[in-house]
Amino acid sequence: MRWLCLHGRGTSAQIFEMQTARIRQALGPDHDFVFVNGTVATEPDAGAADVASEFFGYLTDGIHGAGRQNYLELWHGLADVVASQGPFDGLMGFSEGGTVAAMMLVGGARHGSGSSFSGFKCAVLFSAAAPADPDVVDTGVVRRLDAADDGALVKIPTAHLWSRHCAPGESQVHQALAQLCEADVRQVCLHGLAHDVPGSKPGDDEGLQGVLKAIERTIESADCA
Repeated sequence: MRWLCLHGRGTSAQIFEMQTARIRQALGPDHDFVFVNGTVATEPDAGAADVASEFFGYLTDGIHGAGRQNYLELWHGLADVVASQGPFDGLMGFSEGGTVAAMMLVGGARHGSGSSFSGFKCAVLFSAAAPADPDVVDTGVVRRLDAADDGALVKIPTAHLWSRHCAPGESQVHQALAQLCEADVRQVCLHGLAHDVPGSKPGDDEGLQGVLKAIERTIESADCA
């Protein structure tokens, strides 16, 4: 199974590879992971400068700060990645990378075989938010998707993983993304870390095991192990 992996803002593909090392090891050798840097240079996230020298994001200034041109360049850039390095079975993203991944999933669900992103069979989203409507690349209107208005747009199995210790407002942001995904094939797992990937810190075995179970169920639901 091949995964496309998108990192958090202010980090890099290299850092996300490090953050997910234990998860990837646990999933085993039948899984291949491709990590892609964002194209927007950013300041480093907390602790990132200790392990890397370059830091990236995918959007110029967050979901609403980015304009149509940024989304257009991002969309075409990711389509090029899928065309040149795919096909991919799974999509994995953390924070801003997870939000961008969700936007790709919505685009694939809406446009089917006409979309570069219709081939994903499942997704794992760490600490991600509801994305902008991918039609921004055509309309120029930046609108955050909302399950109350848009329904469950993503039909493939998804895992949504975030901290049980985050502030109520932040938790609602993550829940909003989960609600955009079909409930029958949706896994939600809360872990004991802060805004981070379980397994990336020593001594987080309990959080790691819970997250792995959610990921494994998602893969099984997608029948792409």
